[in-house]
Amino acid sequence: MSDTTASERFVESVGPIVVKEVRQGLRAKVFAIFFGTLLAVCLTTALVFVVEASNSLRSSTGDEAFGLFLSALGAVCFFVIPFVAFRSMLRELEDETWVLLTLTGLGARSIVRGKWVSAMSQALLFGSACAPFVLFSYFLNGIDLVQIVSGLVLAAGWSSALTALGLAVATQAHSKLGRTIAHFVVLAVLGFGTAGGIAFAWVLAEEGGRIASDGALRNFVIGVAVFTWFLAWLLLEGAAAGLALPSEAASKGTRVAYLVTSMLALAYGLALFLLEDGSRNDAVGGQIVTCLFFTFTSAFCISERDGWPKQAGTGGWLKPGAARSYWLFIFVITCSLLMWGTLLFNARGGSPSDKHVRGLFAAFCYPVLYASLGVLVGRLSPLKRFGEPIATRVGYLGSIVLAVSASLVLSFAVDGRADSKAMNALNPLVGMVNFVDRSSSELQGPIVLLGAVTLLAVFLAAVTLHGRDEVRSS
Repeated sequence: MSDTTASERFVESVGPIVVKEVRQGLRAKVFAIFFGTLLAVCLTTALVFVVEASNSLRSSTGDEAFGLFLSALGAVCFFVIPFVAFRSMLRELEDETWVLLTLTGLGARSIVRGKWVSAMSQALLFGSACAPFVLFSYFLNGIDLVQIVSGLVLAAGWSSALTALGLAVATQAHSKLGRTIAHFVVLAVLGFGTAGGIAFAWVLAEEGGRIASDGALRNFVIGVAVFTWFLAWLLLEGAAAGLALPSEAASKGTRVAYLVTSMLALAYGLALFLLEDGSRNDAVGGQIVTCLFFTFTSAFCISERDGWPKQAGTGGWLKPGAARSYWLFIFVITCSLLMWGTLLFNARGGSPSDKHVRGLFAAFCYPVLYASLGVLVGRLSPLKRFGEPIATRVGYLGSIVLAVSASLVLSFAVDGRADSKAMNALNPLVGMVNFVDRSSSELQGPIVLLGAVTLLAVFLAAVTLHGRDEVRSS
């Protein structure tokens, strides 16, 4: 009786949807097939290296073995598991079973959490099966325990983020066409994510020995490992918001996760800069990297539905509505500008040059400009018939692609070269390079133009969102 009570308490603590998804995932044929394949590949690879070591063909092969074992694990944890989680969530939408689960009181967050925990439990089993082989590479020389632990921790974090991304994409596909597009998007993203993860595994195998001795590199690895889990949290909250019913107040979790993750990123950048006694170039580089992160995560803020349901008429800045999420994005990226600007003017090496100031300001303007254009295009163009979330994301991406291509065409047509300063003022790629690498006085006009257009876009986006920030009936 006590055993039954203990099991019931465990189920209640983790949630019934979690237990159901874990059981279903571990019984699936996909898990058995890839689990057996991974073990077979790792065992064959280990036997090959044992033969090489016994014949004294090479004195140290640990780094190569480590790279191969981690690549095999990455192929499963970075691609197969996230894609299976994506398909599982997509089937819930296709069969509309998630609505029945929502009616039972579980909620969108519980459903998403169950899918993610199920995928992570499988990843844990795959990692446990591969861990002895990864440890075996230590006895082949050429690698140390710090590299092994770092590789496994980073692989776990990257797998969690990619799995959460797959779930987030699946929850945005509510039509047959949307599900088809989501398949191509997920395959492309997971393909690039897997390739990047495996490439980093080989870099870690060959150069990871510096982690123990190089403090900056060690801090970077620790920061990346921690940040991937916060990124997974943000993506899961975004997935829950995409799965929630229109009448639900689904923005609270996403905004809290976005604010905490963004502040964590700024705090981490500040800590690295102070610990390593950063220079002016480091301050500009930190601003660019931070704003690049905000460029991607701002999609959560600008694509929220307009207005709020009647049940969520209060709540301050946590109340639903794209207007509040947009201003949260503006607040966070302004904090980034103020922080890196303060560090720039107080960095060693004297006063900053005009090139440094322009680079810092341009890195702030480009994400704000195109996020604002995404708001305008998604709500004022014919795309609005697809609904705010989809239309805004399409408008956001379309505005960036159009700006880059149009700027290059105009640059070739007017100046006969691709990197014209004036024609690429609004180009987030070539323009950013010009502002960072060149110190010519000819860039004064382009930076003023960029600032003026950004300010105008912010004003128009704010007016548009404010006019649509009202109670919605559904």
